[in-house]
Amino acid sequence: MKKTIIALTLSLVCTLLIGNPTISFANNFSNTVDNGKLENGRVLIPLRAVSERFNSEVIWNQAKKSITIIRGKQELLLRVNSRTALLNNAAFKLDLPAKIDNGTTYVPARIFAEVFGGTALWSEQERKATITIGQQQIFIHTESPKPRMSQERTNVLNTKINEATDPSSYSQIRTYFRPYFTDSFINKIIHSNGIKNNAILTKKADITYDSTTAARMHQSAYFESGPINLELVDRYVFYKFVDNQWKVDEVNVGKQIIEP
Repeated sequence: MKKTIIALTLSLVCTLLIGNPTISFANNFSNTVDNGKLENGRVLIPLRAVSERFNSEVIWNQAKKSITIIRGKQELLLRVNSRTALLNNAAFKLDLPAKIDNGTTYVPARIFAEVFGGTALWSEQERKATITIGQQQIFIHTESPKPRMSQERTNVLNTKINEATDPSSYSQIRTYFRPYFTDSFINKIIHSNGIKNNAILTKKADITYDSTTAARMHQSAYFESGPINLELVDRYVFYKFVDNQWKVDEVNVGKQIIEP
């Protein structure tokens, strides 16, 4: 009997989910949107993509060229190319109207954020807007994110870092390392005669991306130091996306003797 009830319950849940296309779950979306725009100093966001990430219902009316966003008790109605909008049926003016570009409706980030009680912040360095509503944040990039580093590229850069322990064996240091290191880092290893405290590390860790142009990795390994002691080597590698590829921008190495 219990098995029958469970089966009927699961069947009913599935029927409700399939039969109601307006039901969506925030976990189905990432917190990043990649097709934001910059126009005349204003950040424009793709309205449907951002709204759905904030657990909002989106309704498009083709005949009226209008889009309705429902989030909690707030209902926002926008018409394409119109400077008049409705919030819970109360009219207010927009400094920029909603517009359609390649089939996607765009509105200024600040308008969307403030209507639903949030804030919109712009990062010039990362070229992205951050909309915060309550405890939730969505990041809207106005430029395509730089590609993640391939495992092959990671391996190559790691090999070059190991080689830079003592670069004196290379007659043309700048020429040799330029495809792999930034100019500022090359200057540093030339001035310091290599990477201080460096060790030959081969094991790679996961790379953390701090922005579309900056990433980092932490490596560590133990080496024998004397008859009974161990030496712990921690290496922090910082990458930068320049010249349309990832390069090493900084390496910091620390060492610590571990006594038994």
